[in-house]
Amino acid sequence: MGYGLGSLGMGAAYYFMSAYFVLFLTNCVGLNSTIAGTIASVALMVEFVAGVVVGNISDRCTSSMGRRRPFMLAAAMVMLPVLILILHYVDLPYPLTVAYYLVLAILFRMFFSTCEIPYNALGAEIAPSYDERTRLRTISRVFSIAGNAIGYIMPLVILDLFASSQKTAWQVMGIILGCTCFVSWMILVMTTKDKPLDKTEKASKKANVVKEIFSNYLELFKLKTMKLLIIYKAGFSCAFSLYSVGTMYFLLYSLGLDNRYSSYVYIYTIIIFAVSTPFIDRIAILRSKAFQQMAAMGICGILGIIVYFAAPQSVIGCALYIGVFAIMQTGFWQISGSLFYDIVEVDEFVNNKRREGDIMSLVSVLGTLITAVMVQIFGAILDMTGFDASLTQQPESVVSFLNCAYILVPSLCLLIGAAAMKIFPINKETFASLQSALNLRKEGKSYEDYMEDLKKIVEK
Repeated sequence: MGYGLGSLGMGAAYYFMSAYFVLFLTNCVGLNSTIAGTIASVALMVEFVAGVVVGNISDRCTSSMGRRRPFMLAAAMVMLPVLILILHYVDLPYPLTVAYYLVLAILFRMFFSTCEIPYNALGAEIAPSYDERTRLRTISRVFSIAGNAIGYIMPLVILDLFASSQKTAWQVMGIILGCTCFVSWMILVMTTKDKPLDKTEKASKKANVVKEIFSNYLELFKLKTMKLLIIYKAGFSCAFSLYSVGTMYFLLYSLGLDNRYSSYVYIYTIIIFAVSTPFIDRIAILRSKAFQQMAAMGICGILGIIVYFAAPQSVIGCALYIGVFAIMQTGFWQISGSLFYDIVEVDEFVNNKRREGDIMSLVSVLGTLITAVMVQIFGAILDMTGFDASLTQQPESVVSFLNCAYILVPSLCLLIGAAAMKIFPINKETFASLQSALNLRKEGKSYEDYMEDLKKIVEK
């Protein structure tokens, strides 16, 4: 429960920044969408670098608090003032305004990564078995959904409550988000345990961080299962980044719905998150995690293509698309971490190393890099199509772009992710064989009986 509570702050901050930060910069601060997209993208690129380093250093950390908790503690202390300042309106010359929000966006992304990657790596250590990992991520997801409600719905409520002053509304939201992160992450640090490195592990750690990161990533990239998970993660990240940054624009300008209706959409999404979570957990345990992800991504991708060509500006059609996307999305956040945890044992079998931090940083920075690129492209193309934030009705070129970026492209990306899950070889049976083989090898015994399953996992 203490571990899961850490997802409350992460869910709130991540969903808010994904869905509202660019909107805040364009509609409140007054930056054009290209500059706003650039700020978000540059910050994400810094998170990419920070994530790479944090994952490796947390594997090597020799603190008496353990390898992961010192990083989460540092993030909790810094995130409160950062979130308050980043949503504070400043009246400065244009270049200084851009610099102000860029620096704070970079600090947000750096310290979010400083918490997220060690947090995810710690989960692989807490839960060692296939189904335990699914359960742990389900508990984490429950708290994350509560955070999603804060990050998704609360801004619209606050904007309506302070309708006469957008600046005050955003500032209040910054205080709420900052306090949520601080409280949930401090409880996380105080209620979890983290084993420090022993003397043997300390001695084996190399001093050259850059060289070690490059070497570790190269080894991980060679794993068949990691390659498939990278495709899966890339497909989702492309879809989710466009969906998140485009939701408010799509609802406002393609469907013509004001903030009141937008809040209904977010409430609808959160309800779906909550209702579908136990069913996702059940399917993942009864069948497999890969099957659940393949089915959800495939169905959402097919439905999105149908909606795009049949009724892209139909409220009912888009409500169906948003609902199915919500099921797919919550399933990804609930199950994907557990899927990546299972690579730890694959890496241990093939390379005789356990690198939870490097594995989680690799997949996290991949998503960050893709999101940075997609947000930048979205902002640039939106400007090129003639978008004007002062207009309540946008040109047809803007509407066409939003339809494509919000529905069609994400759907195609999800189908690619589903295809990767279709051939992903780890399930409950093959993972049990992998763990048994590892245990027998440690005891110096033969594990020939498990070779058939092992070949499925490790073959090129």
